[in-house]
Amino acid sequence: MYLAAATDRALQRDLWTACSRSVLFYVNAFVWTFDPRKPNPKLPFITYPYQDEGFLAMNSALPRLGTHTSESDMGHDLLIEKSRDMGASWMCLTAMQWRWHFHDLQTFLFVSRKEQLVDGSGDSMFGHVRFILKNLPSWLRPEVKDNKLKLWNMENGSKLEGESTTDNIGRGGRRTGMVLDEFAAFEGGGDEALSATADNTNCRFFNSTPNGTGNAFYAQREKGTARLRFHWSRHPEKARGLYRPDGEILDTSYEFPPDFVFRDDVPPGEEGLRSPWYDRECDRRAHPVEIATQLDIDYQGSAYPFFDPATLNELKRLFCEDPCLEGNLTYQDHRNPVFESFDGGLMRVWMPMGVELTPRDDRDYVVGADISAGSGASDSVLSVADRTSNEKVAEFATNQMSPSAFARMAVAMCYYWKGPGGRPAFLVWESQGPGSTFGKTVVDELSFTNVYFMRDERRLSKRESDKPGWGSTLEGKKDLLTTYRDQLFSRTFVNPSYRALNQAAQFVYQTNGRIEHSGTSSNSDPSDHGHNHGDVVIADALAVKILTERKKAEKKPVHLGSSPGSFAWRREERGRDTKNELW
Repeated sequence: MYLAAATDRALQRDLWTACSRSVLFYVNAFVWTFDPRKPNPKLPFITYPYQDEGFLAMNSALPRLGTHTSESDMGHDLLIEKSRDMGASWMCLTAMQWRWHFHDLQTFLFVSRKEQLVDGSGDSMFGHVRFILKNLPSWLRPEVKDNKLKLWNMENGSKLEGESTTDNIGRGGRRTGMVLDEFAAFEGGGDEALSATADNTNCRFFNSTPNGTGNAFYAQREKGTARLRFHWSRHPEKARGLYRPDGEILDTSYEFPPDFVFRDDVPPGEEGLRSPWYDRECDRRAHPVEIATQLDIDYQGSAYPFFDPATLNELKRLFCEDPCLEGNLTYQDHRNPVFESFDGGLMRVWMPMGVELTPRDDRDYVVGADISAGSGASDSVLSVADRTSNEKVAEFATNQMSPSAFARMAVAMCYYWKGPGGRPAFLVWESQGPGSTFGKTVVDELSFTNVYFMRDERRLSKRESDKPGWGSTLEGKKDLLTTYRDQLFSRTFVNPSYRALNQAAQFVYQTNGRIEHSGTSSNSDPSDHGHNHGDVVIADALAVKILTERKKAEKKPVHLGSSPGSFAWRREERGRDTKNELW
């Protein structure tokens, strides 16, 4: 076609028309890509079947050309989840470059997390588009005005622009479509980019490998956004010798070497497939997280988990069960709450109750609280633990209570879970953020005193202060979660809540050394920024903290005491808490 059309104007017009009508004809006939790993880096873009499917789906997601007759013609978002090196980025850019090239007044925006990834080198998004244009025959190449982060098609008025997430995304107005490349890696989880672009276009291509579950990419997937899945097993070169770990060979045309070892471990995901290429890539990768991210499209595995997933699954198998009762606490006086039982209530109980639906009063209970702003983005949670059996017995969660209202519920919960002598349960909460308002209501307004007082965990004396609540620090948070994990994994503490252990599976090590729920980076609700997920785990961990400290206190050796007035006696007096020794 190149040779025949070189001097044949009529054929040039026919080929131009064929390209304008079919993105697949255009790509397979005239588009070139490059791969520096190949002996000849310049490669014709001959599509595989999964890429044919992808191009057609992308074109269908863009607004329909011509007169719009229905809402479905206006375009829709498309999520592309992929293994690494499947050509998805080239496909996204080429699908929009084709529209820009052959159709009037199309406007597109390319977005990535850094400007140099958008337009900073030959391997950037604009670098790829320029490579496509440079390698078209001259009669097919449009007249282009080329500036940094902008390409104008001077023949039809269409425009390609680029931005990074550090810019005010979408400030240039409405677009025919957008590509948000490697969206799961956007700073802050991608929520700001998601919000900023929603009104600019009906069609956004969210293209990415997974990066855990705490980001807008995963949220869009779970919400049901139209999706393309490019797993490595759909790539004909990578799937050569495809087999199942149970020994079934799916690619019977492949000649396995005589010494080939078939592996029996099953990769995660619905495919559960292996191939010689996949086996080699697994050996080359430095860590299972890299395999989960780059190969398996495994969201749970694509972060460094704090709680071992296999151990959590075993604990769920052994101990998790549906609650005995569900319902709500009601009260006019928070000192006299009443439990009303009904399915779907906010309070879930794993302890058998008496006829009057009251807890056993021969137990000693503690309540851990994690507080949100109550704006609907995340839950405020109360976890009740039984000191005698060292197990969780109840859980209360809501995202619709202000910190003050939740404080009243927490105190009512403590009076409901009474111990010996009618003593209310002991209460501990995280004092930062909404916890400050919560604490003032508990202590100042309701005069509830059976509470935890802040102490410096790094000092030898660990002397209590006059500040109620637990003060979270970087090291304190690590200690809190590590203690909880140790108690959980040693089966010293039993947690029957599926929700609690499912949340624990999403706590990961961050690159800055912190341990956070993978959703902590979400900015969708500024009032809960940094505290908007993993609520049940924090409430559980705080309850376990009190159980653990009490056990340690009980194990202190009994002695007759030092001589009054001595140095040892004065030191003991300074370290002794006489202010709030309720437990």
